[in-house]
Amino acid sequence: MGIIVLYIIPFIYVIYYSLVNNAFTNKFVGFDNYISVWNNEYFRLALKNTGRFMLTAVPLIMLYSIILSLAIAYLSRWLRFLKSAFFLSIVLPSSAITLVWNLYFSQCPPFESLLVIYLWKYSGFTIMILTTALARMDAAQQEAAQIDGAGIFRRTFYITLPNIIPALLFSFILSIVSAFKIYRESYLLYGYYPDDSVYMLQNYLNNHFMKLNYQNISTAALSFSVLLYVIIAAVLLLEKKWRDSVE
Repeated sequence: MGIIVLYIIPFIYVIYYSLVNNAFTNKFVGFDNYISVWNNEYFRLALKNTGRFMLTAVPLIMLYSIILSLAIAYLSRWLRFLKSAFFLSIVLPSSAITLVWNLYFSQCPPFESLLVIYLWKYSGFTIMILTTALARMDAAQQEAAQIDGAGIFRRTFYITLPNIIPALLFSFILSIVSAFKIYRESYLLYGYYPDDSVYMLQNYLNNHFMKLNYQNISTAALSFSVLLYVIIAAVLLLEKKWRDSVE
């Protein structure tokens, strides 16, 4: 019931609003809203910046988290406490983070600022997931490969990573979701209308929400949702092929 009330019904309303002229007269206009939104230069700028940020930030946070998780797993005797230390960044309020950033790193370009904050703040959760998956692995596989002469890199790429494919996939999807959460820091640092390099989809949606432009918000949100679903479907397909090739 919670999913129906809080997700499915609102989603149906979003589809409905994307097909009418406004929330008051509710005149059916077909795909006119989609044509209008996709011809809007600010929507295209927001879509471009959001895509650029995701294509840069998500692979970086995955690579960064994998390296640190493997280091913690291989050196668990000395680095065990670090798993909790990395997770602490998530609980820090965005206002405190942006305050410190403005004090010491205000000259940093906006895009690079959000990228560094994203990597630092949201990598902890990914590291927790991956280190937990690594801890549950069967140590006998590693020991057998080591006895057969496999080095640390061969064991990592042919045994360790294939064994944690579900955790990698889950972390990847969460990293995409976390990329949208960076809007809080972006808003606190640069306000409603930031630099063009960090004007993202959340800025576009929020600004139109303030104008009660529901049909524009709905159309933009649905357009991006379709693109996002295609990306996730492609990742799931690649994950299946990788799993089949490993098995």
